[in-house]
Amino acid sequence: MTKKTILIACILMLAMVVSVFAQPVPKASGAISNTLRGMDIVIGNWWSSYDPATHKPRNDYEERQLDYRKRFLAQYNFKMQEKNIASWNEMAQIAATSIMSGRPAATIFVLQPDWALALFRQNLLYPVGRSKAVNWTSPTPVEWNQSVRSAFTLKSGRERDAAYAFAEGYGGSNHAACVFFNKRLFREAGLDPNLPYDLQKAGTWTWNTFLDICKKLTRDINNDGIMDTYAMPADLSTEILDALVSGNGATYVIKNDKTGLLENASNTPAFIEAVQFYMRLRDEGVMKPKPVGNDGTTNSTPWNWHIPEFNDGKVAMRIDQQYLATNDLRNMRDEWGMVLPPKGPRSKNYVVFNDENVRVIPARGFTDAQVDAIVWAYQTWVTPVDSNWRLAAYPDYRDRRAVDETLALIRDQKLWQWKYHLHVPGLNRGGIAWEIWFHDGEPAQLIEAVSNNWNALIADANGL
Repeated sequence: MTKKTILIACILMLAMVVSVFAQPVPKASGAISNTLRGMDIVIGNWWSSYDPATHKPRNDYEERQLDYRKRFLAQYNFKMQEKNIASWNEMAQIAATSIMSGRPAATIFVLQPDWALALFRQNLLYPVGRSKAVNWTSPTPVEWNQSVRSAFTLKSGRERDAAYAFAEGYGGSNHAACVFFNKRLFREAGLDPNLPYDLQKAGTWTWNTFLDICKKLTRDINNDGIMDTYAMPADLSTEILDALVSGNGATYVIKNDKTGLLENASNTPAFIEAVQFYMRLRDEGVMKPKPVGNDGTTNSTPWNWHIPEFNDGKVAMRIDQQYLATNDLRNMRDEWGMVLPPKGPRSKNYVVFNDENVRVIPARGFTDAQVDAIVWAYQTWVTPVDSNWRLAAYPDYRDRRAVDETLALIRDQKLWQWKYHLHVPGLNRGGIAWEIWFHDGEPAQLIEAVSNNWNALIADANGL
C-alpha cells in the first residue's frame, strides 16, 4: 500500500468518525424547506455578531456547532446569522421604527422584556406562539423557556392567549440572582471555603445560616475598633432585595392566572419578612457602608463603588446577577464560588429569580409561512450539538461546583420565578431598597409608602 493510499484511507476513516458523531441535520417539511430557500435570516441583538461564513471557533464545542450550522444552511439553501444591529441605548427605538416602516432591521429581534411589551402595545409583534412549526412544550430538540411563554401569552383584539415572544431554555441572559463568595476571605475567617456549596447541597443554605456566616466574615482584624473586612457591600441595594424577596418565595408583582392581569404582591407576609430580614442585616452591621467621596459625603461616591470592593477582595460576598461570572469576575485574582440566594422561612426550595432577553418576530414584513420557516430555522440554529451542557460552561467559572450544582439548579425550570415587575413601566423597586437605609419604622410602613404609586403604575400597565 502506497503512502498516498494510506493517507486517503485515513482521511476517509476520519470523515466516517466525524459523520458518526456530528449532530445530524433535522428534516424540514416540504413547505418549510421551500419557504426557507433563498431567505436571509438575521437575529438582531446589541452585543455581538456571529456569521457562519466568518466565525472563528474558540474550542471544540464551537467547532462542532459551526460545522452543524454550515451543513443545515447548505442543505436548505438559506443564510442565517446573529448580528449586532444597534447599541443597547438604540435597540428599542431601532426595533420599533424599522418594524413600523415595514423594513425590519432584523428577522428576529432579541429584546429586553419591557422593550418587547412596548412593541406589543403598538401592535408590532407577531403572535409567534400560534406557529405549529415547532413543539413549544417539548424539551427536545430545544427546551423552550416556559416562563417566557407564560409571561408573554397576552390577550389582544388580534389574538387571544397567544405567546408574542419566545426564548430557548435558560437563553443566555444569565440574570438569575446569585451570591458570589471569596474563598480566601472565608478561609481567613476560619470557614471552609466551600461552605456555601455544602450548605446549598444539603438544603440548609437558609437566612439563619447566612446571617451567622455574615457575622463571622465581618472582622476587626487588628482590634482597633474598626472593621477591616465585611461580609458584603451595602450595594447594589436592589439586587440584595431581589435575592431576599425571591429567596422567601415572594415577588414584587404577580400575574393573575385567571384574569391575565398584573397585581401588586408587595403586601404579602413573605415580602414583608424579606424587607424585615434586610433591615436586620443592616442593623447587624455586616454590610460595608457606602464610603464618602471627595466632598466628604456619599453623594459624590460612584454608584458602582461596590464592584471593586468584592473584585479586589475587600468584602467576602457579593449579591448580583449570574452574568458577572462571564463579565467582571473573569479576571478576579482571588478564587470565588457562586450559589443561589439562601432560603427564607416561607420557601421550601431555592428560587431562581430571573428574566430573559426575549426573541420576537415583527408583525409586519413576513407571511405566516415565512414565520413558520423562521421559527423552525431558529430552533435548528440553537439546537445543542452536545447533550453535556456542562462542558461549554466550565471555562466560565472558577470551580466545577458552580456548574455542576448551582448552574444545574439555575437551569431547572421548576425553580424559576419570572420578574413580572419588569412588565410595569416606571415601577422602581429602589423605592424600597434605597429607603431601607433611612427607615426606622416597621417594614409594612416602608412598603405602604410606595403602594399607591405602584398600584397606579400596575393599573396603567394593565390598560385600566
